Amino acid sequence: MKLETAVKENVVLNKILDLAVEFIQTRGYNAFSYRDLSRAIGIKTSSIHYYFPSKEDLGKTAIIRYGEGFNNALLQIDAEVDDPKLKLVLYAELVSNTLKSGKRICLCGMLATDFFTLPASLQEQVKGFYADNEAWLTKVLQAGRDAGTFRFEGSPKQKAQTIFALFEGALISARIFGDEERFNDALELLLSLLTEVG
Repeated sequence: MKLETAVKENVVLNKILDLAVEFIQTRGYNAFSYRDLSRAIGIKTSSIHYYFPSKEDLGKTAIIRYGEGFNNALLQIDAEVDDPKLKLVLYAELVSNTLKSGKRICLCGMLATDFFTLPASLQEQVKGFYADNEAWLTKVLQAGRDAGTFRFEGSPKQKAQTIFALFEGALISARIFGDEERFNDALELLLSLLTEVG
């Protein structure tokens, strides 16, 4: 009986988190309430408060879970692929997959638009997500430069920050115009700039 209850609670918990992520990605953090969640899931708002006493708790947990999922995907890329160029392509696919899920954008990209209205703990989580992605991209760029695959001036870290900003911006543009090719064009331009002979 205890196991059955735990399983049911876990199902409800995941439903709340899944929907919170969807709402953030499609509406923004400030544009939904516990009442919106309760109506969509079919539970009382008090049930949501049971798992997440405050919206800040919910937001922080959602970001952590999202970040862990993203990091796991990056670890899988690292484990399966050696070619730095292919790693960048797979990374871009990972980022652009949000567009295929109901025209969403990156959770932390959307949160960045609300950044200065977010609680401090959420701001730190968003910064952490950006830092983790930029660190991974930095390693890929450094490996690509060492292998002679990539050619660019400046530090890999600077380029990683620019690439992440490019992808986040391309997601927003693609979503606004309903045109995924805008994101694909950004990737093609990036790869051409990184691999052209100077």
